[in-house]
Amino acid sequence: MKKAFVFAAAFFVFTAALFAQSEKEELDPVTGFPVIKDKPFVMFDEGFTFAQVTRLQLQEGRTNFVWEDNMVGAYLGIQTVNIQPADSMIRIAALYPFSHAFNDVEQVAKQTILYAFDLFAGPVFHGDFWKYVRLNFAVGLHYMYQLSDEYHYNYLGLGMVGGFEYPIAQHWTILTDGMFTLDYPNLGSNSVVQPFDYSWQYHATLGVRYSKKGKNTYSYIDSKPKK
Repeated sequence: MKKAFVFAAAFFVFTAALFAQSEKEELDPVTGFPVIKDKPFVMFDEGFTFAQVTRLQLQEGRTNFVWEDNMVGAYLGIQTVNIQPADSMIRIAALYPFSHAFNDVEQVAKQTILYAFDLFAGPVFHGDFWKYVRLNFAVGLHYMYQLSDEYHYNYLGLGMVGGFEYPIAQHWTILTDGMFTLDYPNLGSNSVVQPFDYSWQYHATLGVRYSKKGKNTYSYIDSKPKK
């Protein structure tokens, strides 16, 4: 038993020495820090987005007041790669409200030029299914500015994004995802006249990414691994 313990200890010391030596060989001779093999870079994607914004005002003795806006627009996404401990994403969207309802009754907009700007930022985590469908998941901060007939709304809250990436070719990727946010809606001009009790949003996007550095190891057009 004693000999086995001595042998195990000697093996552990020998392995640790080899590991330390390999780590030493990977140090940058100028900076003294470990060599970064996977260089950080940024990828961009863009596409179309749909949003449904709901605002709720609680009432006593009658049905609650519910306002719902449906919007369409375009978005730009920015995502970091090879950043430790986690990559991050920023998404900016410009939206136009094409319908507005109060308690499921359609309302006619008095102004023609109505719009909204949406921002989401947070760390993003990745997974994959058989290398040909990749999963993204992010949790972060959400902000939206919306101009309506009545007020300038400012929403601030937390959001969750979940989506899929489909590697079409070596440099081309199709992206689909959905986002849910829970926001505080009383930071705008409605805060005194008409504060709301709750507000939440659903977003759905369809986008495309072209990246020279972010090559797809596996893709539908060419399924051979890229070295």
